Amino acid sequence: MYPCGVKFLILLLLYVVLLLALDCCGGIHALQSDIDCLKSVRESLEDPLGYLDSWNFNNRSEGFICRFIGVDCWHPDENKVLNIRLSNMELGGQFPLGIQRCSSLTGLDLSSNKLNGTIPPNIAKIVGLITTLDLSSNRFTGEIPVDLANCTYLNVIKLDNNELTGQIPPQFGSLTRIKDFSVANNRLIGAVPHFGNYSIPAQNLANNDGLCGAPLPDCPVHAKKDHRDRDFFLTGFVTGWAIFVLLTLFICLFGIPYAAAIGKNVRVNNASICPEQQDIGNQDMILKLEKFVSRMSFKEMANATSSFSQDNIVGCGTLGKVYKATPPNGWLLAIKRLHETENLDDEFASEIMILGRLRHQNLVPLIGFSAQGKAKLLVYKYIPNGSLHDWLHSTQDRAKALEWPLRMKIAIGVAKALSWLHYSCPLNVVHNGLSSKCILLDHNFEPRISKFWEATITNLNDTASTWNNPVEYGDNFSPFTKDVYCFGIVLLQLITRKEAYELSCSTDIIFGSYTTNLLHIDEVIAHKGFDDTISQFLEIAKNCVKFLPNQRPTMFQVYESLSSISYPWVTDNASEISMDCT
Repeated sequence: MYPCGVKFLILLLLYVVLLLALDCCGGIHALQSDIDCLKSVRESLEDPLGYLDSWNFNNRSEGFICRFIGVDCWHPDENKVLNIRLSNMELGGQFPLGIQRCSSLTGLDLSSNKLNGTIPPNIAKIVGLITTLDLSSNRFTGEIPVDLANCTYLNVIKLDNNELTGQIPPQFGSLTRIKDFSVANNRLIGAVPHFGNYSIPAQNLANNDGLCGAPLPDCPVHAKKDHRDRDFFLTGFVTGWAIFVLLTLFICLFGIPYAAAIGKNVRVNNASICPEQQDIGNQDMILKLEKFVSRMSFKEMANATSSFSQDNIVGCGTLGKVYKATPPNGWLLAIKRLHETENLDDEFASEIMILGRLRHQNLVPLIGFSAQGKAKLLVYKYIPNGSLHDWLHSTQDRAKALEWPLRMKIAIGVAKALSWLHYSCPLNVVHNGLSSKCILLDHNFEPRISKFWEATITNLNDTASTWNNPVEYGDNFSPFTKDVYCFGIVLLQLITRKEAYELSCSTDIIFGSYTTNLLHIDEVIAHKGFDDTISQFLEIAKNCVKFLPNQRPTMFQVYESLSSISYPWVTDNASEISMDCT
């Protein structure tokens, strides 16, 4: 038996040895992971000037990667990458996702290159510990990912001189360490977030026509209330309470018939004094809708469309006419004014309560709404290239512009959005009305799905799935098969350029006898070197429109198949899909 003190020393010694062993194992893993990280970066980037040719991985000496151009290490004799600085090297390609393997990275500078595509929505998972991020002077598109706000150690964010759109996420205000933030020369809109002690210079926000708020001009104020609203409320409350007490006493003294007559007269008088109030709708409902998107001034929206001038009409749909609008802040908006001759309250509320809480790069952003009397407006971000239907069916020249790689890109974008709606978004949304007419194309021909007034939320507990493991339903129980069928019709339109009604009524489609004969394929894309890929897309479309719903694939399976077939003409990554759904 050992004394207690000796036992303690032995245990302490064993603990220290164990820690050293674990640290040694962890260190070896970290070293190899950083080597793999740089290998992945070199393989994923286009390097026309050969700067990265000097990255020789055959040398296995200690700290060999620390001598690579553009690489800083924590210590010159350790293969632990501290910073990656690849500025001004004419590098091309998309954001290198392999950087995630550099587990000790604190700085990333890819500025002044020709990188394109979107900034990964899950960027905090890729570079969560960095203090400096410089992606300026590239060709990045899409929105600034909200996830960047989770990189809590950031001191410097430089995203200027790109083609970024959307808003600066307000969550950036939580980045209390920020000392330098620049997004100049993009196409951003909305309010500038407040960074606490850091004041953004105006030049760091310049040439974004849609930005507002300090240090830029103030944002438009909607429905700002003052003390008079409170006084009005108090006056109304006291008056109403007094009338209620008097009416109660009257009923007790004289009976219900007299009170009923008075009530009838009161209702008639109210209707005659303010008849338009009967059409505004339930005020509680309006307040509920304001939780999803902003309520906007009807007068401002009318002014932005020149009083809903015919010259500003850009479309006309089931619910109403769509107008292009330019409010004083320079934003480009699309305003849908619902038909006032029909009762469209349910559709109006459904569009706001569903699309208003969805955020995805392939959905049309709903910015706000207005309700005044019978007039109801839905305000969207303006999507400049119109609908896919118009590009396919309006003129031959427009159809020729949609070459097959571009059509693949559109199909994959729509499939990604539907897969996200079905499986990744916690709401598990079924669109219920997908068609080429509700697929809009932005300036980069990225598809944006619109028209969610027919959509439904499944609200099934067992649909709370992740992107990588979507829920599989039993036969005939999936609520998503209608979307799969509609997507199949859209995919056939991209391949054949036939109208949807022609395809839906075709016996070849109904009975699954549609062949890959090139006579059925749009002449614009036939015999251009993509016939095999087109045939594979056609097979997927056939599966989507099978007569029995339980024989159709899931949208996740469709998305994976299309992405695999279209590589390398179209590159997409399921891990880059935004999971934001409020």
